[in-house]
Amino acid sequence: MALGTYSELQLSVADFLNRSDLTAVIPDVITLAEAEFNRELRVREMSVRTRAPIDTQYVKLPDDYLSLTNVDLVTDPITPMQFLDPESLDEYRSNHKTGKPIYYSILQNNLEFAPVPDAEYIIEIVYYQKVPALATNPTSWLLSAHPDLYLNATLAQSAPYLQNDERIPTWAGRAQMIMEQIKTSDEQARFSGSTLRPSFNPY
Repeated sequence: MALGTYSELQLSVADFLNRSDLTAVIPDVITLAEAEFNRELRVREMSVRTRAPIDTQYVKLPDDYLSLTNVDLVTDPITPMQFLDPESLDEYRSNHKTGKPIYYSILQNNLEFAPVPDAEYIIEIVYYQKVPALATNPTSWLLSAHPDLYLNATLAQSAPYLQNDERIPTWAGRAQMIMEQIKTSDEQARFSGSTLRPSFNPY
């Protein structure tokens, strides 16, 4: 059976479970599998470069944000911004209230700057984005590249509904093994001379 789309994945999961009473929960267990992917995976395909204007103390992080790898102020030349924890940022800003921002921190779903920008600037960030949710996308790079991970992780997430099904440890173990293989492959690619090319999205 093909496993290239959300619909095909649901059909395959249903076939493995062989439980007509679980059809309605299959979208939920796929969502649970995706939550696990977002906690575990940080690979090249998830890396995004984007720019945004800033003219206030805060700017909202992208909705698909997972973790940050770099922040630059787009000047000539580029100004790398440095991270400070929120307490240190507050201390610095108490003596440098406005100006060209050179420090940043992360507070809730926002980037926070110090000094507070005295004009409009452009920042460029590189971050890891969430795996696109299949509930709102017919397919994704992860499903296309690793359908076996999606299938096994989804089946493993069905454990609360299957109770003592002896297949659950096999599915869970297989999903974890594939996840580790993906991470190892990504690390090897990073250190074998290949260049990381983050995709670019404005936000």
